[in-house]
Amino acid sequence: MRAGTTVGKAIKLRLRYRYASRRKPLSLDTYYKDHWVTIEDERLDRYEQMFQWSPAFERLLEPADVRTGQIVGDLGCGPGFLSMQLLDKVGPTGRVHAFDVSADFIARTRQKAKAGGISDRLTLHHLSSERLPVEDATLDRIIAKNVMVYVDDPLETFREFRRILKPGGKAHAIDSDFAMVAIDPVPPQDWRDLLDAAAHAFRTPNIGRKLYGLAHAAGFSSVDVKIMAAADTSGRLLNFAQNIAGYAREVCTFDEARIQQILDTAHAALEDGTYFAVNPQFVVTATV
Repeated sequence: MRAGTTVGKAIKLRLRYRYASRRKPLSLDTYYKDHWVTIEDERLDRYEQMFQWSPAFERLLEPADVRTGQIVGDLGCGPGFLSMQLLDKVGPTGRVHAFDVSADFIARTRQKAKAGGISDRLTLHHLSSERLPVEDATLDRIIAKNVMVYVDDPLETFREFRRILKPGGKAHAIDSDFAMVAIDPVPPQDWRDLLDAAAHAFRTPNIGRKLYGLAHAAGFSSVDVKIMAAADTSGRLLNFAQNIAGYAREVCTFDEARIQQILDTAHAALEDGTYFAVNPQFVVTATV
């Protein structure tokens, strides 16, 4: 769908209305990035719940081999939960660089570090471009958890990882491939259509399957890939579905009754015990 069409104009008008109070110019072409720069309070609060660290996530980090004393980057740090975990792993002799395009996320990460008494080992970077503000060969590790789906140019981002990593350093990217997400008993075609309607919110929705090839193309010496999936029977992915529904509503092309039916089907299944969802995570570890 092109922004010049009547539908595209309707999308722009709705987006402009939604964010008018923040006086931020919006473009449909860059919505995937803009909606992280300016985040409404309701979404900020939702992310504070969604991004909390769980011990179940530890296996996603294991291939990165984060160790005491290392200097580690957290690209797209969000509200800071992963950065806090990384600070714990690198210990008192290590350091974490946390990067994000959202001033609100940077502020929340700073607050968490201050509350934990570990601010002296955390360097925060509020990004205004995709070039990372650190010197060449500075980091031992760079972690990008569910971030590559949003970057302007994933190949250039991997090349940037190579620039900032020390010899032997590792870039560790974790991301979804939205065509592989399933929520049952939502009819597969309904879910597929909903994802397509929300596609403007993501730069590369199928980034998961691309990470391995991108890391090789960027010149890393070795690349390891794993696919990890955990069954969701408790409704964890319903927050993700709610976000996708919100993005679909923005474009004014997806029937509201159909959106609500999809959400109602998932919530009803959770209540009666028939809900099942899965979101495979592609875990790629590339070594300089």
